Amino acid sequence: MQAEKPNIRDLFFRMASSDDETALWELHTEYFPRLFRFAFAFIGNKETTEEVVNDTFLDLWQKRHLLHNVSSAEVYIFICAKNRALKQLKKQNLYADVLSGLHDIECIMVRTPHDILISSEMHRRINEAIRTLPPQCKLIFTLVKENSLKYREVAKLLGLSEKTVENQMGIALKKLSHAIPLSFSL
Repeated sequence: MQAEKPNIRDLFFRMASSDDETALWELHTEYFPRLFRFAFAFIGNKETTEEVVNDTFLDLWQKRHLLHNVSSAEVYIFICAKNRALKQLKKQNLYADVLSGLHDIECIMVRTPHDILISSEMHRRINEAIRTLPPQCKLIFTLVKENSLKYREVAKLLGLSEKTVENQMGIALKKLSHAIPLSFSL
C-alpha cells in the first residue's frame, strides 16, 4: 500500500506555525524532483540547478512565517523556483530570451494501473514526441500534464495569458496525436 502524499498546504502551515523542520524535509522530498526538472529547463546545468532548487527550499524556510498568506501553495513553490532560476541566469548574464533556450524536458509519468498497460515502447514514443515540441509548448505541456497545474496557474507562473497556455496545449496535443497511434491516445 502506497503512503499518502503530504498536502503542500499542510506542510506550509506546519512550517509557518511551528517552525516544523520535518515539514520542510517532507516538502523537499515531494517537490525536489519536479522543481529540478522545471528549473533545469531554464538553466541546463545539473549542478547549478540542484543549487537553485535547494536555495528555493532555503528561501521557503527563511520566509516560512509568510507562508500562511499563500493562496495557491503549489503554484507558489514553482514561481519561487522560476524566480531563483532566472536570478541565477541573470547573475550569469544568460537571461536573454530564456524560453528560446529552454533545455530538454522529459515528461515523467506517474505509473498508475492504467499506465502499466502502456508498454515501455509507447513511453519512448510519447517522450520522443514531447521532445519535438517547441520549447515553450513543451514546458507548458509538462507543467499541465506532469505537474497537474491548471491553465490559469501555468499562465500565472510563466507570465502568459490563459489563452496562450490553452493555445500551446492545443498545439502540443495536436502534434502528439499525429505522432502517436490512435489506439494509444493521451
